[in-house]
Amino acid sequence: MASVEDQYQKAWQLCQGESHNDPDSEPYKSKYAAREIFEELKSRLSNQLDEDDVDDESSSFSEEGVDGVGLTRARMAAVVYHLGVIAVETEEFSTGEEYLNNALIIIGDEAGISAGVSSAEVEEAQVVTAALLGDSDSLLSSSSKTASISPTAISPSTIALTISCHNQLGILWSNRGLYSAARHHLDRADALYNEYQLKSAKLPRTIHSLFASSEKAAEDKSGVAALEKLHTLTYYYLAQVYGHLGAPDTSAWYCHSTLQRQLASKDYDPLEWAINAATLSQFYQGKEKFRVSRHLLASASKVLSSHEAEMNTSEAESEDAAHKQEKYNQCKADVARCWGRYSLVLLQVSCDRALPDDSTQQESADSQEAEPESLDKQLEFLQLEVSDLESEVAAIPVQDFDEARQLFLAGLRWLTEARQYYTLEDHASDHVSITQEMSHLYKALAFFEPSEERRCKMHKRRVDLLTVLIKELNPQYYLNVCRQIYYELAETYSAMMDNKLTLLEGDGSRPTSQQTKKINTLATSSIQHFLHYLDSLKDKTTGEQPTSYPEESLRPALVAWFHLGRLWSKLITSEPTTKMQNLIQSLQNYKRLVEYCDRHPDSQSVMAQELAICREMVQLLPLKVEQYRATLQ
Repeated sequence: MASVEDQYQKAWQLCQGESHNDPDSEPYKSKYAAREIFEELKSRLSNQLDEDDVDDESSSFSEEGVDGVGLTRARMAAVVYHLGVIAVETEEFSTGEEYLNNALIIIGDEAGISAGVSSAEVEEAQVVTAALLGDSDSLLSSSSKTASISPTAISPSTIALTISCHNQLGILWSNRGLYSAARHHLDRADALYNEYQLKSAKLPRTIHSLFASSEKAAEDKSGVAALEKLHTLTYYYLAQVYGHLGAPDTSAWYCHSTLQRQLASKDYDPLEWAINAATLSQFYQGKEKFRVSRHLLASASKVLSSHEAEMNTSEAESEDAAHKQEKYNQCKADVARCWGRYSLVLLQVSCDRALPDDSTQQESADSQEAEPESLDKQLEFLQLEVSDLESEVAAIPVQDFDEARQLFLAGLRWLTEARQYYTLEDHASDHVSITQEMSHLYKALAFFEPSEERRCKMHKRRVDLLTVLIKELNPQYYLNVCRQIYYELAETYSAMMDNKLTLLEGDGSRPTSQQTKKINTLATSSIQHFLHYLDSLKDKTTGEQPTSYPEESLRPALVAWFHLGRLWSKLITSEPTTKMQNLIQSLQNYKRLVEYCDRHPDSQSVMAQELAICREMVQLLPLKVEQYRATLQ
């Protein structure tokens, strides 16, 4: 008969190696084979414990006793743990939970189980109901952090196993949608790690070293790295769980700590690390923590550039190299896209804070500037030197056109780089989104441009970007995107018209025929695109506007009618008949908005300011129409 050590190695190889090659028709073939071996091992170890006839209370997991009955029990707990993992991976969740809990009992961490929730003690219906209601707290008995910790659970020979069990139970309960229960197990894993670091000066052992010969076990120094990796995984899972629990700040802290620990251990995938850092940066953008966001992006770029250098020097098969290059290209494009979005968000925040009557946001700006620099220091990756990358872009809101232009150019360069990968042919949705962000960059820069003429040219660039898109997209497949572009084009043409009218009013002279034609063309183009947007909302059965707009379209649709009323009145003509007809069109659009709000009182709060103007115009315009009508008689 094969030795316990050989059996373990064979089962482990089946789980970690051969299972990746299982056919689609039998996806768990190797895991089931490994399970049979682990079951045999469990039976052998159980017999050994019975033969030694030592009760559970007296067996020790200390280093001194690990070569006796303590070793047998530690091996038994490890085998039961592996059976639990296999059950979870083969979607036998209740069985997996039972095995994992039993492994903890063998180790001596019953308190870690009782601090959480066990479906063996709770009716299945209660578990399902709690998951649906998101109320797993009602099933928990006590705090996993304050529950007592047994010395056997944190001995050098078992600490990795104990934490692995709680990590797996955290995953299991998370998959069930009971995130509070998952958090309790992960908090327990965190508490066990901290307690071990506080009380033990000996090197921890890996789970696998329990099945090695005494000589090899003594030579194995990988326990520290393995334990640190387990703790990093605990943090990674806690980040996900707190995100589901609606605690984004705590989730972000665990995300950042995970990234920090991965850097310190030098055990990470560079592309995955870069993407996670860039993604986390966007959370801090939303919190207007731009220094932190910039540091995360710079760190992502630094890790990527180091990885690129390694790729260029490494020798690999052509097919493998091509695959790696494709993954790298996509990751680089994604990080560039996040840089572009960073520039856009910072520019937009700068626009908001520059508004003269926005006292609330000014107070927010003051509090941000007064924020202690130590907050950012706590979130730095000290292992990376990224000051050169950080110096290329601002981290505080810009205040004038020159500063805005530098930020704009950086953002445009990054988005252009991202769009070279995300082509319209291969990645239509991403290409469209990036192009829209480029348009928004021009819009934000135009806010700081003092020249009306140059501001108009910036809006023209937006029109050029978006017009190319709308010509290539089929509304049947990209209806929502087309709606967005119709609306943005309409608003852009309207802004260009306003720029031209402002220039005309500044001159104080009558418009030339060329100026009149330009203004009317812009107004007409805006009208057409607002109508395209409204047409896209029509009921497909009746071909009419819906009697009630869905919530996501309510304000945009009503604002479109408001703009249409204004645009028709801005058309320049010397013909009284044409002017009267334009005013009638304007009146009809204003009335449409007023009538809708009267039929749907709940919508009035959404359009309070515009509705007041519309009601006034509905009173005034009929008088103007009659005046023009009188001149024609």
